[in-house]
Amino acid sequence: MLGRLEAIAAKASWILWSHFKDGRGIEVVARRGDDVTRAVDAQMEEYIYTALRGAFEGGVLIAEEGGIYRWGDERYVFVLDPLDGSLNYSLGIPVFTISIAAGRNRTGKLDDLEYAVLAVPSTGEIYSLGPGSPPSKNGAPLKRAETAANVAFVAMGESVPHEVYSLISSMGLKGRSLGCSSYELLLTGLGAAVGFADLRGKLRVLDVAAALLIGRALGMEYIILGDYSLEARGISLLAGTREFVDGLGRGLGRRG
Repeated sequence: MLGRLEAIAAKASWILWSHFKDGRGIEVVARRGDDVTRAVDAQMEEYIYTALRGAFEGGVLIAEEGGIYRWGDERYVFVLDPLDGSLNYSLGIPVFTISIAAGRNRTGKLDDLEYAVLAVPSTGEIYSLGPGSPPSKNGAPLKRAETAANVAFVAMGESVPHEVYSLISSMGLKGRSLGCSSYELLLTGLGAAVGFADLRGKLRVLDVAAALLIGRALGMEYIILGDYSLEARGISLLAGTREFVDGLGRGLGRRG
């Protein structure tokens, strides 16, 4: 299963990068509140859905743009963000990913997921994980860095409690944002940053599922604030070293 997912992600990554270089697909085709769907979002989702249907006899796909797709005996569940970092893409900033996670369709919860593939089109990197296959990058084993930079990735917005920023500063950390949650979370899992905090209450599990699985296998701690179901919307997330997650969690608790 992992090999098929890697192949689908690699081809999709190549297509997406080709579109980006040509400046294609940036037009907005739908709006949902604060979120927009660009033509490239819909195109990549349709491509990956078609590829999954061709590679697996039955499945349920929970996707960013089109919702839920079903085919065959629905034995597998897939969660997909075909383009995380859509705004970056539209602005010509080459920081975006394709995220696919999968597993046996049992409970509809995060625990169903056993396979993860995260493609970074700008570098051609494919990060992956599966049962019996430890985290790898383009087939080479991954190892978490022993010493992280003094950085935490922090999502900003009006709904974020103001004390988040002061707490992170009090830990001696610099807050940064790349505009791509899955890539920030992947870098946190790899030990390039101490932590990740998105407390806007706007994430979906599908946005971060692949990066969570890879990061967890590398020793990253995390807490989801909200629903652990695969269709969950409006979640918040703390991830990183145990000291970061516990420290920020306790600090926010004391202020809650």
